[in-house]
Amino acid sequence: MRPRPTPSSTAAATIEQKTKILRITLAATVVSFVAFLITLTSTQWVFVTYPADFFSKRQNMVIVRSRYGIVWECFFGRLPNVSTSSSKCDYHQSHIQNNSTPAEQTLVGMTRTMLSFSIIHILLAIATFICGLYSIRDYRYTYKRLTGMIYILSAAALLVCIEVLSTIFRHSNEQLPEIYPPGTEHTYGVCYIIAWIIFIQLLGSSFTFFICSKKRKGTFDEATEEEALANRPVDLGRSFRR
Repeated sequence: MRPRPTPSSTAAATIEQKTKILRITLAATVVSFVAFLITLTSTQWVFVTYPADFFSKRQNMVIVRSRYGIVWECFFGRLPNVSTSSSKCDYHQSHIQNNSTPAEQTLVGMTRTMLSFSIIHILLAIATFICGLYSIRDYRYTYKRLTGMIYILSAAALLVCIEVLSTIFRHSNEQLPEIYPPGTEHTYGVCYIIAWIIFIQLLGSSFTFFICSKKRKGTFDEATEEEALANRPVDLGRSFRR
């Protein structure tokens, strides 16, 4: 007959299983972080196809198609009075010109917001990984819940970045015919899809940390003594006199 597992061995196995799950979650976070850094420098977010013989005054060229990214945009077409094809990549305009229309100023503002929240997402992702490592090494359940909250904030920052990107094209279609003329079509690329996958992964990771942060109650047995000591309520020594 196999010996029955003792409460201490069962608790130790549970703790070890949760630790493995959190380590896998952090590994997935690292992969998502690297993937976002790669997509951040790419122009494979949105593909734009322009009508025939569309001349852009801003780019000073006849544009056939373009690729749009978080940081910059690449245009493909030809220069005026030149039959050979040409390409041009440039950073997004982040400064408001004196002769800009209100619609153009709104576009610049949305571009700044997109770039700002992409940076915020990167900083929060780094903070999430650091807090996640510390929460695995420490038994206190509050650290795991804090990590779960930072995961949610990181996912929210990425969601804002994605939504602003979509709003930029809706705004250009409705208000800026000189940038987005009638007949122009756009489709979302692989980087846009990867961003949504990262968003879902961040939400799943937050739920994982919340589930694994369940406060254990019970006796101070051999397997859970360190965890129980870490989660013991702290007496601040304050008392109220009536």
